[in-house]
Amino acid sequence: LGEGAQTGFHLATHANMSKVMTRRLLRACIVSGIFQEVRVAGEDVNDDDRYYLNTALGHTLREDIRLSLKSSFHSIVEDMGPPSMKLWSAVKDDNLLPFSLAHNYSHSASAVWQYFKDRPAQAIQYRKAMTSSEAFGAGALVHDFRWGAKCRTVIDLGSGHGTIVANILPQSPALRGVLFDLPSVIDQAEAHWAEEPRRELAGRVSFARGDFFDPATIPAGGPGEGGGAVACYVMKRIVHGWDDGSVERILRN
Repeated sequence: LGEGAQTGFHLATHANMSKVMTRRLLRACIVSGIFQEVRVAGEDVNDDDRYYLNTALGHTLREDIRLSLKSSFHSIVEDMGPPSMKLWSAVKDDNLLPFSLAHNYSHSASAVWQYFKDRPAQAIQYRKAMTSSEAFGAGALVHDFRWGAKCRTVIDLGSGHGTIVANILPQSPALRGVLFDLPSVIDQAEAHWAEEPRRELAGRVSFARGDFFDPATIPAGGPGEGGGAVACYVMKRIVHGWDDGSVERILRN
């Protein structure tokens, strides 16, 4: 739909779907607040000729907008939805994990990452989902801490595409950012920043590949450039996905 309006007949034809089922789906989306129906004044139209528009909620699911939630929706349904159906089995046994039960993986904290390693397309979708979700709550993280006064370099551990750093760096022209993540993720991050229109901002970002379980690969948090304040480490939505022992290793490293 984009910014315009389309008939149900056009949408069904474009998606190669049944007209009847498309009509039912569109009505369900209207009830959910995703689409709105536009009636042509003064005309007696049948169901095929009714026009549909995106609502404000519907626009968030478009792929062609900044921080689209489309990938988040798909990742929740396809990757994280099935484990939620296994929660009851898992809470009765300390040795069972919902994600492993749902996707038939070993019951370890690394199961989710092995799942994405085995499914590159799902991994890209998950990374896009994390990038869009990182923007929510970023305002408080950015404005409730005096980044420029406290540090010279911001090191984002588990950075993804670097949404957090992109929000922090404009707070001070002296700040620099380091994105740290697995090699495959940093490859995507470099491609993402190569298209960043704010070239001055992109010039203050560097990339580091590694694993936060391997302390030798984590960027050093020594004095910032020119001395003075030390670098600051940032982790957002990282440790919640690991068992206690793994979290202790991450923080210790």
